[in-house]
Amino acid sequence: MTNSDRLRLRDVRAAFRLIGECRGLGHDPGLWHRRMLEGLALLFGVVQAAGGEAWWDRPGRPIQPVSAYVVTTQPAGDDGYHAYAREQGWTGDPILSAIEKLPGKLITRTRRQLVSDAAWYESDAFRYRQASRIDHQLVSVFQVSDHGATSIVALSRGLGECDFSPREQRLLNFFHGEVGRLIGGPLVAATAPTVAQLSPRLRQTLACLVEGNSEKQVAVRLGLSRATVHQYVTTLYRHFGVRSRAQLFACLAKRDRQLT
Repeated sequence: MTNSDRLRLRDVRAAFRLIGECRGLGHDPGLWHRRMLEGLALLFGVVQAAGGEAWWDRPGRPIQPVSAYVVTTQPAGDDGYHAYAREQGWTGDPILSAIEKLPGKLITRTRRQLVSDAAWYESDAFRYRQASRIDHQLVSVFQVSDHGATSIVALSRGLGECDFSPREQRLLNFFHGEVGRLIGGPLVAATAPTVAQLSPRLRQTLACLVEGNSEKQVAVRLGLSRATVHQYVTTLYRHFGVRSRAQLFACLAKRDRQLT
């Protein structure tokens, strides 16, 4: 490794400064993602920074997008990004298809490390990017949870610009490793379970529990059998990833704190 390939102190400082700014917006996945991408676009000097979250149980499982954001200096880049996502989907992207086969919690690769020039320049993925006048990419994925929740960041350079250097690859890998550990904690995840995802009956059951009702009292209030209420409570525990009422309340309280 040459000195030019090593991370610099100013790189690390800039990365932590951006992470701090994201934490300040951590209650809203859309806000902190956009601030992250804006900061990365400036830090790396790229024309497009895209990213979001997905369910992606690698290796061997196809990606299931949950959220997607893009920051670009070219309006055509924004249009092209959304057109590609809408018309082609992510499962056919040769870069993501190559990453899909790789093990590891954190992976950061240039496009050339994943897809040959011959395959890339013949792909639909490049055709959409060419219309947006972008080419070289640096992509990083971080598996947030054992259930496959994954954070994705993709930086793109304009046509005719140089590829990403080993130092830039190390910098994005370092940044994503640090910010990825905060997702689901200080940085609210789009993949995190929410009350809004519950059915009306489950929301009613949850409201009764929050008010301090026992399962027997919930059954009386809602006109349900105790067995049905117990099944609803079990479903609530599974939804929020908890095993007890105390853990459920702690999970809900944490969300309230993040939103205040």
